[in-house]
Amino acid sequence: MKAWIAGATAGVMALGTLAAAAGSAIAVPPVQAKPFPVCSWWTETTATTMNVAFPDTAATYWTTPFLAQPGMSIQVDGRYPQTRFMSFTVYDNAGGTFTLDNGVPSQIDDYEIDPDEGSLNPWQVSAPSGGEFTVTLSPDASPDDTNTLPILPSDPQPSGNLPANLGYLVMRVYLPQGGPSAVEMPVLTIVSSDGQESTLSACNKKTRPVAQKTKTGIKVMQALKRMASGGLPAPCGTSCPPSLSFFRASAATTNAFFPNTANAYASMLFTPTDDSVVVIRMRVPSSPSSVGGGTSPVPWPDDAYDLRYWSVCNNVYAKPYPVVANRNPRTGSTVYGCVADNAAVTTTVDGVEYATIVISSPADKPRNATKFNGYNWLPTSIAYPKAVEMVAVRNMLPSAGFSSAVQDVPQPATAAQAQDAMGTYYPETSSCSVAAFESGGAAACFPNAG
Repeated sequence: MKAWIAGATAGVMALGTLAAAAGSAIAVPPVQAKPFPVCSWWTETTATTMNVAFPDTAATYWTTPFLAQPGMSIQVDGRYPQTRFMSFTVYDNAGGTFTLDNGVPSQIDDYEIDPDEGSLNPWQVSAPSGGEFTVTLSPDASPDDTNTLPILPSDPQPSGNLPANLGYLVMRVYLPQGGPSAVEMPVLTIVSSDGQESTLSACNKKTRPVAQKTKTGIKVMQALKRMASGGLPAPCGTSCPPSLSFFRASAATTNAFFPNTANAYASMLFTPTDDSVVVIRMRVPSSPSSVGGGTSPVPWPDDAYDLRYWSVCNNVYAKPYPVVANRNPRTGSTVYGCVADNAAVTTTVDGVEYATIVISSPADKPRNATKFNGYNWLPTSIAYPKAVEMVAVRNMLPSAGFSSAVQDVPQPATAAQAQDAMGTYYPETSSCSVAAFESGGAAACFPNAG
């Protein structure tokens, strides 16, 4: 493994920064000493820095765009971080994942990444984080290769004014211990067809603007701005299932904007109304949410768990499809509409674990909708008071023995099809007045429950 550059971190880029992609183009040579993208890890994306496309507040991802020249490869040298989940994904120029004609996918998840000699992968065996690994983006990735991702689709095509050989490398983590700043960013080395190597330094305040103002950089930032401002399709278009019923969107929709292929989503739409609450009661799949506070690797797969991770998030069903984020102007703090499995309170009935989600406007939050009483409260949006909202239940990496995950629901699927596939894990939903909930709790919202 190449010498580790300690402390390399990707700069945080807010959505507003995307609009600053302007200026004169700077000529960039082909794959030589300083190839495009000039520096690595252009952006760090969270629900705080770019609240678009139904994000999960537990996730952080770093992005590096690149231009793949004939015979070029990219080497990723890193250390396994202390986090629940990690993956590397290559996206095409439209922000979608792909699979080569020979079956090689464009995402590799943590437990699939073999360690360098002398190191251990904590998602393969019980071991501390920090072991070293090398992943390669290759122009001729084969199913027999280890730690190898395709650098381009089998038949790359231009997208708008973006060249066919443009791609994006994304490193994604969920629930890193110590937060995103504690993650050491891998070192990227571009290797040309004749073996010349160029190691990219991590972007900083000086090099990031240079990268973004190259001829290709301007196009990339403009494209990201368009996508971030709502260029992705709505999950169900104009033929949505009835309100308060969970369905699964089409594969084309869920692959529209830098998706995580380890995740699958069941979605439910509702229209917030005054003096009312929406209640979701769901059987909880087991996950390693209590291992190291839910921020630690676990060897995978493990039949002791149903899923690697789950969450419930409430989103605004209007472009750019943000997760609900209500900022308190007095304190400056923000309350998000997400709850991750390691933060959710659950109750056990006859040996079965359940989570109850209560959703209302902050002004209508029931007095008894507290974790002490066994409820997970999520807000509706203050900024979009008239918008329809969408709740997303995320399931990540189901174990082979668990057959009731969202991944088992066909795409697309109606509410009835989703319920048939998920069985007892299909979320129940209802709505009632705040007064009824305060008087009788969640049970008052399900009068016909057995």
